[in-house]
Amino acid sequence: MGRQIRLLAKVQLVNLFGINEVRHTKDKKKQARFVGLGVLWLFLVLMIIFYVAAFSFGFVLLGMEEIVPMYLFAITSLIILFFSIFKAGSVIFQMNTYEILVSLPVSKAAIVVSRFLTMYVTNLLLAFLVMLPGTVVYGVMMRPGMSFYLYSILGTLFLPLLPLTIATALGAGITAASSRMRHRGLVYAGLTLVVALGLVVISMVFSGNVEQINVEMIKNLASTLGNQIGSMYPPAIWFSDAVVYGKTSGFLLLAGSSGLVFAGLIVLLQKYFQKICSALNATSAKNNYKMTKLSSSSPLAALWKRELKRYFASGIYVSNTSIGYLLMAIMGVALFFVGTEKIEETMQLPGIVTKALPLLYGFCAVMMPTTSCAVSMEGKQWWIAQTLPVKTRDIWNSKLLVNLTIAFPFYIVAVLFGVLAVKPSLMDGIWLGVVPLAYILFSAVAGLAVNLAMPVLDWENETNVVKQSASTLVSMLAGFAGLIPPMICIFAFPGISGQMIYLLTTVILLGVTAVLHLSNMKKSVILNR
Repeated sequence: MGRQIRLLAKVQLVNLFGINEVRHTKDKKKQARFVGLGVLWLFLVLMIIFYVAAFSFGFVLLGMEEIVPMYLFAITSLIILFFSIFKAGSVIFQMNTYEILVSLPVSKAAIVVSRFLTMYVTNLLLAFLVMLPGTVVYGVMMRPGMSFYLYSILGTLFLPLLPLTIATALGAGITAASSRMRHRGLVYAGLTLVVALGLVVISMVFSGNVEQINVEMIKNLASTLGNQIGSMYPPAIWFSDAVVYGKTSGFLLLAGSSGLVFAGLIVLLQKYFQKICSALNATSAKNNYKMTKLSSSSPLAALWKRELKRYFASGIYVSNTSIGYLLMAIMGVALFFVGTEKIEETMQLPGIVTKALPLLYGFCAVMMPTTSCAVSMEGKQWWIAQTLPVKTRDIWNSKLLVNLTIAFPFYIVAVLFGVLAVKPSLMDGIWLGVVPLAYILFSAVAGLAVNLAMPVLDWENETNVVKQSASTLVSMLAGFAGLIPPMICIFAFPGISGQMIYLLTTVILLGVTAVLHLSNMKKSVILNR
């Protein structure tokens, strides 16, 4: 069975990262796209390494080196849990590929373990990406013994197990709760967003507790933070005991608890995997269809309605693309109830909230527009759009309208509560509304342009398109690139007028948006590839 697990996991990994296709394709454009995407990933990896190293270096300089391992362990676990929830249900319990594999001469146990192994390997790469820079900085500055490096490596190997187990249970629960409901996509998205926002609230509560520490407590800061992390996530304390103090008992607790919980889930799923898959992927229908009055719409309106139905039919599509807009609205509401004075006093920058809030809203707006994978989501049904007697520009405009339809209610709530919270002047209030709107338009048009340039229509799982496609990553980076220059001006050069910064930003964004939109409208319907 070991050979079967290895082969199945290898196939899934090479397909996941697109390695197999690039190795055997003769399409130079696909190869160039793969190289370009590799460069982008390398850039992101270097940024993460730099951030983690700088973070660890700062804590060691402050004399709080003890919390570095446990803090990185807890944060990495939270990140793995957050992202695994979105894909655990659809990747591990995917029924269509299971039906294909189960007909082959492989055991059911090998299929189950290989799927978990695939997710484990991807999460392990993330774990080492975060933990390794902090370990190196700590080792260079503190010069610990060999047990530090040994337990750091072994502990990181066990790090993804517990978050992955919890995420699988939550993902399966969310999928099960929504599978037999009429609007299963909306229910799945709603439950997923509730869990995701719960994790955000937990991290905000933790941050709020940290901010309450005053200067007199700086000597005991490591102990205070350690207690807070330990109360929220005990495995982080066990990891710290092992790597910092060399306690074998800490490592045994970490390895034992993570291994036993993960192994228990594997054994349980091996026994009931087929029944769970069938139950999670079951649907229900009612034989009560009644003919009602028919109505007609313009081509654009009809396409817009079709796009909305397709959007809300996919829970993972809704939950991933709406969370940025949801965070925008939550930010405005939270700012209204918390007030700006406390935040500005903590940052020691009077007026910074009023000045930076439009950009913070813009950051939420560009996290992931619906258009970044709107074309790819058509998948193997793309031939339907190709044969419709409509203009191509109506197809592209309908996808843009869906993005604006989803974003607009959250945008209104965010701007309304933002104005009530900061009580800006007339011009500042205008920019608070104009700048986020410019970023919404820019991200929607840019996302469509990127997806038209690199569509993926031969996918088997929606997760591959929504979370793992090159189009999603490039669209997100394009949005962030539009935020970096004004952010630098706001925080690095406080003497510059905020209204001047926002005027230039809005003009440039709308100009780029107009150019991209005209370019999109000239593009014909793409062929399947």
